[in-house]
Amino acid sequence: MPDTTTIPVNVILASNSPRRKQLLEEAGVKFTVYTGSTEVDESLDADQRAQPSEAVKKLAERKAGSVIQDILAENPVGLGIVIGADTTVVLDGEMLGKPYSADHAREMLSRLSGRTHEVITGVSVWLVMLNESEEKGGDGNVSLAFRSFSETSTVTFKELSTEDINAYVATGETIDKAGAYAVQGEGAKLVKHIDGYKSTVIGLPVERLVKEFPDLI
Repeated sequence: MPDTTTIPVNVILASNSPRRKQLLEEAGVKFTVYTGSTEVDESLDADQRAQPSEAVKKLAERKAGSVIQDILAENPVGLGIVIGADTTVVLDGEMLGKPYSADHAREMLSRLSGRTHEVITGVSVWLVMLNESEEKGGDGNVSLAFRSFSETSTVTFKELSTEDINAYVATGETIDKAGAYAVQGEGAKLVKHIDGYKSTVIGLPVERLVKEFPDLI
């Protein structure tokens, strides 16, 4: 990506996730959260699901790209960076998405009990430069560039009893969480050990992000 150190940059997070927002804030990144719809097609075919690290990068690209399209439709001028992210839990090579019911959450947690799984977060960072129109002295051109990466942490769960699982599902944290748990909340009590960035498990590996893109700070 081009050097942006001397150009004011508007950083936009393409996610309504409060946990991703908090991670960026704690990392010292100045940004705004995109307030429009960030819903995108998250369907994956069998070949894509067979490569989880590539799949989450693809979904992160879709999320950031969707926001880019909305921004371009508004005809703004200037330089912007859009950050998209997607997280999945992988057990025995299978991607575990978000549970669709309490029973499905219990099933996922039972499978994770006492075992080690991977949590993979894909990140896609897009740079967009929009020049002023010809009427205002510019050429009206749009320049786009992006780079994506994935980061993996491993998580080992404690042995969970049926009572443990039922009590956790009752907290409501399993809703809208990949793998049916949130390590930044009550789900921390289920975890025995994390190897790698905890931020990856939460949903945005900010340590890797600012290392790859130091101009964000």
